[in-house]
Amino acid sequence: MSGSSRRRTGAVAVAAAVVAGLLGSGAFVWQGTNAAFTSTTNNGANNWTAGAVTISDDDSGTALFNATGLVPGSTGSKCIKVSYTGNVAATVKLYVASSSGTLAPYVDLVVEEGSGGTFSSCTGFSGSTIYSGTLANMASTKSAFGSGVGSFAPTTNTDTKVYKFTYTLNASTPDNMQSATCAATFQWESQA
Repeated sequence: MSGSSRRRTGAVAVAAAVVAGLLGSGAFVWQGTNAAFTSTTNNGANNWTAGAVTISDDDSGTALFNATGLVPGSTGSKCIKVSYTGNVAATVKLYVASSSGTLAPYVDLVVEEGSGGTFSSCTGFSGSTIYSGTLANMASTKSAFGSGVGSFAPTTNTDTKVYKFTYTLNASTPDNMQSATCAATFQWESQA
């Protein structure tokens, strides 16, 4: 064999040895990564749903009062039942959403919160006073949830409270209030 042929054979042998070495080490690396112990765990699909605060009343869209012909000392009472049907614990407050008229400073108002009675009748009502003062004062000081009155804090979706409103036209109402009027919208708001 000639010298150049031996050199080619030696070069081929070296090249073959390098290729074999690379293939062998690759096989060891592959086998090493494939032979590791593994373990996993999960807790399934996670979901989130917001709660709801929902209130309604039994007035069927009718005003509590439409009192006319009042004279000093005239009085009247009505009840309204407020129902909570939300699915999270909440706080319910009563306030005056809007008011108007010049007679409001002379309408004395007592609001009680309790149980028994419905929109059509206060029969069986029992409760405690949550507001006592003039309609004008309530409208100016209890005009939002933060300043609202009441202790209704429902925790279930079938909780109710009855509110009894008693008005009296103040005995000191002056003569210049004859034919005067006032109006107010009472609002209950629930927040969680």
